Amino acid sequence: MKNFSTVCDSKFCDRVWALNQSLSRWSNDYTLNILCLDQKAKDLFDLKVEKNKNIRTFFVEDLKKEDPILNQSSNNKPSYEALNVSKGDYDEAVWLQFLWSLSSYFSWHCIENLDCEDIMFIDADIFFFDDWRKIYQNLEGVNVGIVEHRCPYSPANGKYNVGIVYFKNNLDGYKCLTWWKNCLLFPENEYYKTHGMCGDQKYLELFEELFDGVEILDKYFAHLAPWNYAYHDFDDRGSATWQGQRQEIMYCHFSNFKPNYENNTYLMAPRHGFEKASNMFISKMYDEYFNCLRSVND
Repeated sequence: MKNFSTVCDSKFCDRVWALNQSLSRWSNDYTLNILCLDQKAKDLFDLKVEKNKNIRTFFVEDLKKEDPILNQSSNNKPSYEALNVSKGDYDEAVWLQFLWSLSSYFSWHCIENLDCEDIMFIDADIFFFDDWRKIYQNLEGVNVGIVEHRCPYSPANGKYNVGIVYFKNNLDGYKCLTWWKNCLLFPENEYYKTHGMCGDQKYLELFEELFDGVEILDKYFAHLAPWNYAYHDFDDRGSATWQGQRQEIMYCHFSNFKPNYENNTYLMAPRHGFEKASNMFISKMYDEYFNCLRSVND
């Protein structure tokens, strides 16, 4: 039984349910652990738990009550980056700073409290187009797994993406996950000035330097996102070529996707400069995602 972790509020419940649909069409041998950020999300998923045994829900307020350090971190002074993203709204910046800590914290919480041999964090807006079990075929001897952005390097964004991060429940995997968690809970750490950027992401650049058994997972498959479409060539067989290597497309990260259910339309990713697809393959991919979202939203 594989364990996944993800985080969402009530605005993203449709994304998480679509993620679950994309997981279950390949296998039901998993548990999707969902950290709900508001009561509405918790109530919605608790209703689904009764009919779907693959889902287990947690509530962020419960975790804060259990852990004084997490509770205290929810009021950490926001970084300049958080203030910039929130456009100067201090309360929003405090929330963002806390939110960026939860992918690592919740994954650590699952390892710490559940009987699982490993944990894979998956962003709520990811959707699988291929069998996710293939990822595990290449994890022999791997303690930590990360994926690249697959676009030209930016010092602000770093090399790796938090869309998927894998940790083995062993000494090295646990040490790495705990270190990442603590970097976010205690932002005034020794690595903050060089790697405390792009939310929780740039710390991933230090994994290979500080820990053993770190593997770049996307050596074995392709994954797409609005920031890397331009750096892939596509065919009509569900494959993409990146840096001269043809790979099967495992998943797409539908960042900043804007569905309009009432008008039966969507914008791809306006924040990333994409509103409509110019590529037929990408268009079909977005149509499939939108149709899944629409079906779970009904």
